[in-house]
Amino acid sequence: MTRLLALAFTLFVSVAFAEPVFPPGSRIGLVPPAGMTAGTSFQGFQDQANRVAVVVSEISAQTYDKVAQDFTAEAIRAGGMKEISRETVRLASGDGLLVVTRQGESGAALRKWALLARTEDLTAVVIGIVPEAAREAYPDAALRAAFASVAIRARLTPDEMLAVLPYRLADLGGFRLLRASPDGTAVMTLGPNDTTLPAEQPYFMIAPRAVSPPQPAERESFAQRMLADFLSRPNVRVVNSEQLRIGGAPGYQIVAIGKDEQTGDELAMVQWLRFNPAVVQMFGIARLDQWEKVLPHMRAVRDGFGTR
Repeated sequence: MTRLLALAFTLFVSVAFAEPVFPPGSRIGLVPPAGMTAGTSFQGFQDQANRVAVVVSEISAQTYDKVAQDFTAEAIRAGGMKEISRETVRLASGDGLLVVTRQGESGAALRKWALLARTEDLTAVVIGIVPEAAREAYPDAALRAAFASVAIRARLTPDEMLAVLPYRLADLGGFRLLRASPDGTAVMTLGPNDTTLPAEQPYFMIAPRAVSPPQPAERESFAQRMLADFLSRPNVRVVNSEQLRIGGAPGYQIVAIGKDEQTGDELAMVQWLRFNPAVVQMFGIARLDQWEKVLPHMRAVRDGFGTR
């Protein structure tokens, strides 16, 4: 016990005097445990040899209550995990909820650390995955110290966010970037509020996908699967499905109509897939009564996409 207390104290002191590290394009940072480096394909930190990862995600403040449902004891049990601990931790930005769970058996067992916090304009989710086999290198005290160091910085400028993207956006069409990641994910809104709820403001997203481009004859079915995988809204009705060219590259368009589950508002949405050289998914959604005005803005973002 004395050794564990000494280790915890040492970790606390070292983290207390260290500055949080912010992944490129992220407003969420922390002091990563020793041995971890910046993630290569996600926002966060990793130790590939030990298969340990800490992933940071930022979501709109309005979605906090919905995300919090995934942190309930009932949701954890339904996910096949056993809750080990649950506590409120004091962060630089305010209180956060930290839940530790265990999942799996024998050699496949792992611990999952999950932190949920928020500010006035942001919901922060930090997830840590530690296989049981790596717990000697990454003891609980090290993970807890890292999660207690989570900090949220001020909004990044548009240029700072654009700089982390692996492609060029020549025209935002009036949209405003909310988030940008080195993996190419860009989330935008059209309006003054920092929200991704389409019933409130139009939403647009760009994300490269790690899949092989389909053959021309398979593009329609491929596009339908991509939309179904991305969209979890029931009763979506497709009103247009066709091939087209996007910036001189082959592409596919699907336009659909659905309803917002919370408000009942009718929503119009478009998915554009660009197939050259890799697959890039672009998705826009807005209230149906705004669609005619919003669609040209979405097309401007789509047509401004280009390689660096």
